[in-house]
Amino acid sequence: MKLCKSVRLLLLIAWSTMVVCATVTPRAAASGRELALRARALLNQRCFQCHGLNGVAVKNVFILDRTRLISSRIITPGDENSLLLKMIERDAMPPAEEKLSAEEKSTIRRWILAGAQDWNDSPPVSRAFISEPSVLSAIREDLARTSDRSRPFLRYFSLAHLYNAGASEEELDTYRAALSKLINSLSWRREITPPASVDASKTVFRIDLRDYQWTAQTWNRILSAYPYGIRTADTEIIRLLSGALLPYVRADWFAANASTPPLYHDLLGLPRAVQELERMLGVDAARSLAEEKNVARAGLRASGVSENNRVLERHPTAYGAYWKSFDFRSSLDDQNIFRDPVRLNPAGGEIIFNLPNGLQAYFLIDSRGNRIDQAPIEIVSDRNNADDPVIVNGRSCMSCHFEGVKSFRDEVRAVVRGMRVGVFDRDRALALYPDQDALDQLIERDRERFLRALDATSARAKTAQTEPVNALSRRFRAELSIEQAASEAGLEAVEFQTRLRRSPRLVASGFGQLLVQNGGLKRDVWERSFGELARELELGDFAPGNLLVSRGALIGSSIATQRGAGDLHLQPSRSITASMSPAEIMRAAKTIFITSMTVFLKPDQLENELRKRAEFAAMELMIVKDARVADLRIDLDRPLFTYTFTFSVSNPETSLVLTNGKVTAFDGNFAAPKIAREILKRLQEARSPR
Repeated sequence: MKLCKSVRLLLLIAWSTMVVCATVTPRAAASGRELALRARALLNQRCFQCHGLNGVAVKNVFILDRTRLISSRIITPGDENSLLLKMIERDAMPPAEEKLSAEEKSTIRRWILAGAQDWNDSPPVSRAFISEPSVLSAIREDLARTSDRSRPFLRYFSLAHLYNAGASEEELDTYRAALSKLINSLSWRREITPPASVDASKTVFRIDLRDYQWTAQTWNRILSAYPYGIRTADTEIIRLLSGALLPYVRADWFAANASTPPLYHDLLGLPRAVQELERMLGVDAARSLAEEKNVARAGLRASGVSENNRVLERHPTAYGAYWKSFDFRSSLDDQNIFRDPVRLNPAGGEIIFNLPNGLQAYFLIDSRGNRIDQAPIEIVSDRNNADDPVIVNGRSCMSCHFEGVKSFRDEVRAVVRGMRVGVFDRDRALALYPDQDALDQLIERDRERFLRALDATSARAKTAQTEPVNALSRRFRAELSIEQAASEAGLEAVEFQTRLRRSPRLVASGFGQLLVQNGGLKRDVWERSFGELARELELGDFAPGNLLVSRGALIGSSIATQRGAGDLHLQPSRSITASMSPAEIMRAAKTIFITSMTVFLKPDQLENELRKRAEFAAMELMIVKDARVADLRIDLDRPLFTYTFTFSVSNPETSLVLTNGKVTAFDGNFAAPKIAREILKRLQEARSPR
């Protein structure tokens, strides 16, 4: 069949177009991909630190999450009015001193106008989810490999939830370093001992309390502030092996809380006044000043921290150096260090001193030398943290002094040398304020000592923002994504959302934010409601650390009594005695153990019904799996050939029966809620004001 000339011409054009497309499209695609990668590299380098690093996203802008950038309309592919483009072209972001060059702006513009092509070649490499039983198994197996005599001293930290939430390996390395640095920064031992990983993914870490001069009481002080305790049958095995009330602590929570008061002060055992601290360190400041020996001062008109004059004073200690700052409310009259650099009248100060292992510890004081948790912002502020400039002892100092004592230049000595007369002893001032070369040598010596110790923890940082303890703390304080929330619950995201949808109570109380695309939840909401979440999602027995540690029933005298090698047992409550009436015992009770003599009503059926009820949580009751630590023992039974279920509530310590009763039900599924209601009703009656 012959084709007309016009048809042949059309086919020839179509064929030519296909050839051109076949040869040009791959090249164009490659070009678009290269542009996307350049844009990503630029955003990573210039924006990621504030908008995504360690889970922190200022203004909720996750700069390397293209999907989220588009869904939140930060960018609109092909639109030159995209918010991101406007911000960078107007130099609104990054900050003015770090604004993008014309070429960098052009890269972002071309990428957006070309359609904001995805920079991912393929989906991220999937990881095997580390389940909660896997974490507990790793701990249990590690304890089993350890001698009986050492087990009571072993404790564990976990990063598994951050691994599950998608933290990159680079981030995880930072978090591992943070844990190592912080633990050793809370130690009075001379040796640096990094935590040891006990799983293949390096997410579960073991410490030996003795390596840091910690005791079981030290660990219980940590647990007393820990809000995420969950107890299950598996955790009870770990408790019996090591004596630990909870199997592990999340490393990000630890970084955020043990690096600031009150935990920071308590774990280091810091005294309440500078005079006591100096006695601890063997510093006799008055003698050194009087003898004009073993002391060096420097004065600055302005520093990166103080708003006014500042004097720095160094003394040697057996462990290295002791640096104290004198900070002032103004630069006038007796606050003017250039008027009298010998007699100082400070409003407060900051102290940096070496621990025996070479790392640094920190101490803030007021004008009377008393220890304070945070410094007055009108006197000093944290210039590295514009969002929260208040200097809090511990972590703020770690951020600023990420490489040790910072270099500075004295401005007092030159002024004193040029003075003919003054209200102070000129020669004494020159003796206390050495020349710059001598100061530089002292600073360098102290920096090298600190950096050697820091290298042993693998926690070197290039900037204050990337200092590991602060990085991990910021990750913890940031808004929880859906993946993060699921991981902290020990569940994969799909399973987490499925269980969440089954709980109208949780959804109504705010957790519904985690059921929408790109949803999130503030840390304070999550923490405050974690117990309710644990009960509703059936994660196990919620066991807040303050309840565990505050009650002698769970820890005896802060540590379980040792019967034999590795055989630890817990003592009953000291708050419940044989002289108490049944009502008094029911008022004081906190823990419940349930046992059953009938197969028609199992203990876990009643446990689940109790946990579901608001009054159970309101009375701060907790189910335990060990009758020896229970305040109340509930015995269940069903006489043969009846539909009657009986219950008896007694106190194991006194063997006193407190109350009993019976309900009629077809089976255990119907009996459990009835018994739960009746027992809680009687407990409420006992606790009601008379």
